[in-house]
Amino acid sequence: MSKRLGLNLPDDTHAQIKARADAAGVSVHSWIIAALERENFRQLCQDTNDWWANRPEAAERQVAEYRLRQGGRDSSAA
Repeated sequence: MSKRLGLNLPDDTHAQIKARADAAGVSVHSWIIAALERENFRQLCQDTNDWWANRPEAAERQVAEYRLRQGGRDSSAA
């Protein structure tokens, strides 16, 4: 299900977005959706990085568990 959102842009911003969308061969709508999705993903990644940076013990534990799992796969394949 999608949501409808009204957006008011300054004329110069709209012109810049239109030029970028035209250069990419997509509609302004598609370009804005892609830009919003990229920014949302960037912020999600930043939040995740911040979480791990504030919990070094959890990060070290996850890395150790990953290495154990990888080691088990390597030896079982032989």
